[in-house]
Amino acid sequence: MHPGETAQDFHFDDGGIRVPRPRPTHGVSTIWALDDFTEKNGATEVIPGSHLWGDERPEQMHVDPVKITMPAGSVVVFSGLLWHRGGANNSGSPRLGITPQYCEPWARQLENMILAVGPRAADYSERIQAMIGYSIHPPFMGYVDGRHPLRCLDAGYDPTSTGENEQSRRFWEDYGGRTGRALRD
Repeated sequence: MHPGETAQDFHFDDGGIRVPRPRPTHGVSTIWALDDFTEKNGATEVIPGSHLWGDERPEQMHVDPVKITMPAGSVVVFSGLLWHRGGANNSGSPRLGITPQYCEPWARQLENMILAVGPRAADYSERIQAMIGYSIHPPFMGYVDGRHPLRCLDAGYDPTSTGENEQSRRFWEDYGGRTGRALRD
């Protein structure tokens, strides 16, 4: 949050999971403070108990949010259903934090980590690879072209060689095997 930024809109982090509320939590949110989170610099604001709501929205409930002030190096962990927002930064300095989200293996990630990390994932531990999407939720959710996504990290993997998947065949015909930057141009 940069100086002068206004408060974010209230939101909950696993809102992309289209299962009616109230429901079990399908994600866990964390916010790691890299700078102190203070009332003045826009500390995260939460609405306690809102993870239990159904279709209610913060503006309907007339509740006062609680500011999560914490020193740099601290972390707050909460249900992905909890309504929260970044507060307004009325200080002269930016406030920096990181917000890893943890979700059920079958849930689509907020950020597509396979694309964000790319082939560097080959250097990560098996646990980290699984957490960023190089895994399968049984029986086969998360596969790539009908196969385990770890195959994409094999140096000799050639996605044009699979040939068993009609979508893959059409993709490679349409784009002529171009990848990376050439595909975006």
